[in-house]
Amino acid sequence: MPLGALAPTGKAEVRSDERAVVEFTQTVKLLDVFLTGRYLVLHDDARMAEGEACLYVYRQSPGEPDQLVVSFHCRPVQRARADRFKILASPVSPSISVLEVREIQFAGATKAHQIP
Repeated sequence: MPLGALAPTGKAEVRSDERAVVEFTQTVKLLDVFLTGRYLVLHDDARMAEGEACLYVYRQSPGEPDQLVVSFHCRPVQRARADRFKILASPVSPSISVLEVREIQFAGATKAHQIP
């Protein structure tokens, strides 16, 4: 029986984004927005390469379409491979109990996204 290579007949989808759904049970600050609840976090490498806003956060409410809350151009930094979605946050100030998001890293990635 001869062996040969198979050629795909359809188009393969190539994605240039990373995404994760996160639920903030406590209020956090991201830039000048306060987040509580369920959100889709999306990073688009193609837009980053073009110098556009590349990180998007959408509010997810049951029965409603996702609503864009904030978008911005991140600063990519190298990190060890993440085994899960990670958010690095620190206190806004010693007198306020709200944490401010400083960095986001997607599961399986060796790059994190710093908040400007």
